[in-house]
Amino acid sequence: MRYLVPMWLIVVSMVLAPPALPAAEPDTGAFIEVTGRGTVAERPDEAVLTFAVETSAADADEAIRQNAAKAEKLIAKLKQKMVSQDRLTTTRFQLHPIYDKTSRISPSSFRVSNTVKLETGQVDNLGLLIDTAADAGSNRIGQLHFRHSRSEELARQAAVLAVQQARRIAEDLARAAGVTITRVQRISYGSHPSPRPMRAEMAMARSATPIEVGALAIERQVMVVFAIE
Repeated sequence: MRYLVPMWLIVVSMVLAPPALPAAEPDTGAFIEVTGRGTVAERPDEAVLTFAVETSAADADEAIRQNAAKAEKLIAKLKQKMVSQDRLTTTRFQLHPIYDKTSRISPSSFRVSNTVKLETGQVDNLGLLIDTAADAGSNRIGQLHFRHSRSEELARQAAVLAVQQARRIAEDLARAAGVTITRVQRISYGSHPSPRPMRAEMAMARSATPIEVGALAIERQVMVVFAIE
């Protein structure tokens, strides 16, 4: 059976339907694209160090037993020097068979390594912590790096400086080209590099280990597109 749609219903539907919106056209006007970089330097207030204890023995169980005893001593000594906000965690435990030149079938000995990571806010007492670990039997100390507890805030400050630098560069370019900046079309946040130590040195010595703490350079990069006329 065929049905006929009344003409008045078709007319009402056409009136009530919203008009189609025109597709947004890309902004193809003249523009200047500039990359800006900003850096904020601050003295770090946190440090991360790793300490390892290595032992070797002909038997794997004996190598593990010796290592456990030395690792317990290291951890106990470090905890005596730690403050409430410091953190000490085990990051790696490894057991390696050692083969000599005459046989590759059965190992001649076993080496065990136990590594702990210390995160501390005692940046002015790092030499004392390093000496404590060495006296407790740590035979591998390394991966000292600094950071800042307000790194996100400092990164935002660096990004603002990057935008300001980009505008200064764009204004110079526009002036040289005889044009005028009218507005910002787009801002793209660049990569987030890790804080770069501007100066952080460690020198091992028989007495208290000297640690010279410098500044962290927190850098950010932005790309800004300015419309011109």
